[in-house]
Amino acid sequence: MQIKAFNEELVLRAAQKQFPDKAVLLEPSNIYLKGKQTGRYTASWYDHDIFISTEFAYEDRVINGNKTRYKIEVPCVLIKNHPHDIIYDSRDIYFAAYSENDEIHFMKYVELIEELGKHMELQEALTPVSQCGF
Repeated sequence: MQIKAFNEELVLRAAQKQFPDKAVLLEPSNIYLKGKQTGRYTASWYDHDIFISTEFAYEDRVINGNKTRYKIEVPCVLIKNHPHDIIYDSRDIYFAAYSENDEIHFMKYVELIEELGKHMELQEALTPVSQCGF
C-alpha cells in the first residue's frame, strides 16, 4: 500500500469504476493519526520521512531554498447516491485512495488511517514547539 499524489482525473475515473451509478466528489484530506507521539517516523506506505505534530502527518519540502513542512494529503472521495444529497454523517461514504500494484484502490478513510498508523516506526521523538511564543 502506498500513499502518494495522484492525478485527480485518475482518482475520479477509478472511483467511478469502483462505485458505478454513484455521484463521486473529490475531497482531499489530511492524514490525522490520533494518539501518535510527536516525532519523526518512517513508514512502509510512504517514500520518505513523516513528521507527526498535533496528530497530523507532515513532510518536508524545499520551497525557494527553504525547508518547509506541509501536511500530507490523501486523495479522498465522497460517494453519494445523488450529487445534491445532504450528508450528515460521512463515515460510511468517505473513501481514501491508495496505490497497490500500480492501481488506485479505495478504503474507508477511518479504516485507512487506522491501517497507516500500524505501519509506522518512530525514529526520533520530538518536542512540540509552541507557535504562540510561550
